[in-house]
Amino acid sequence: MGKTLGRAIALASIIAVGGCASMQTPMTEFATDYNRVIADTRNEMILLNIVRARYREPTHYSTLSQVSGNISIRSGVSADLGGIIDDIDADAGVSLNISSSPSFQIVPLNTNQFAGGILRPIEPNVVAIFLGQGWNQHQLAALLIESVTCNGVEYANDLRNESDGTAESGLLSQSDVFGLGFQSGAAREANDAPIATFTPAQASAVNAVLENLDSNYRVTVGENSDGEAQFEIRERVPQELQVTTGANGVCGGARLSPDDYELRSVEGVIYYLGEIVRSGRGLRDDRNRLIFDVTTGSPGTHSIHVEHRGQDWYIGASPEPGGDRSIQVISLISQLIALQTSSDALERSPSTLTIN
Repeated sequence: MGKTLGRAIALASIIAVGGCASMQTPMTEFATDYNRVIADTRNEMILLNIVRARYREPTHYSTLSQVSGNISIRSGVSADLGGIIDDIDADAGVSLNISSSPSFQIVPLNTNQFAGGILRPIEPNVVAIFLGQGWNQHQLAALLIESVTCNGVEYANDLRNESDGTAESGLLSQSDVFGLGFQSGAAREANDAPIATFTPAQASAVNAVLENLDSNYRVTVGENSDGEAQFEIRERVPQELQVTTGANGVCGGARLSPDDYELRSVEGVIYYLGEIVRSGRGLRDDRNRLIFDVTTGSPGTHSIHVEHRGQDWYIGASPEPGGDRSIQVISLISQLIALQTSSDALERSPSTLTIN
């Protein structure tokens, strides 16, 4: 009896060791698959809304707010029954069957907070984030700027229509649009003199002073006339996002303040791209490089694909670096939605759909 029990324990050990050795790859694959599903779902939602905008239909948004992956493991042992008593290692084999039954929670984004964020003009600090990430400022401007005003004339950024380059057209030409850029600078001249100074012995008083000031002040470390360290409270000058224009364009190289340009909302960007798709020409820069396009027909090799109105719509895989930028535009919109909308929009959504 003791001999049989010992061999049973040894057999269980084989199963346990086999399980530990075999679980890493399946679990990694499951986690990666979940990540792909979430990414593909978001990309397809954005493309579907652009296609809806092409037909001037209402847009609808939803997201996977929670993924719970339940992994079940079943082990099995096959062995020669005659040898299981005499030699457990003779013909024994261990098998593991790992399966997953995830639970997804789909949340319709239909709250006031989400609607307010997606319909609100894109905030300058959001543009500054993209500039800091290294996005091309001219492509950002071409997508995000709705209109500019210079020389007393308002010009719309709408490349669906041809512009004759005159003020009477009220439209920016293709070279004008891709001559636009962004530059962040001080809203006004800074006051170099500190408003208050403190010695290291007075450091505890610095916080008390800052508590009575707004966020437009900061603390720096300087030196007095004797070369001794001192804390200085200085004014923080607000930053302003300015729009730069091409030297040969209708604005003649002028730098425009926020009063002289309008930024689109995220919904505005989506509807603009929908109208670009409707035009059938795609969005191209002044060098004829493709910035955004959606294709119909047989998908073939593609990056994102949706079906709408009985037709296939897809964004093709870019054949080489620097080619079609449509995927980057989808990524931009995805980040814009995240940055422009409230983080508690998901938590306050009134209804969810759970799929087990």
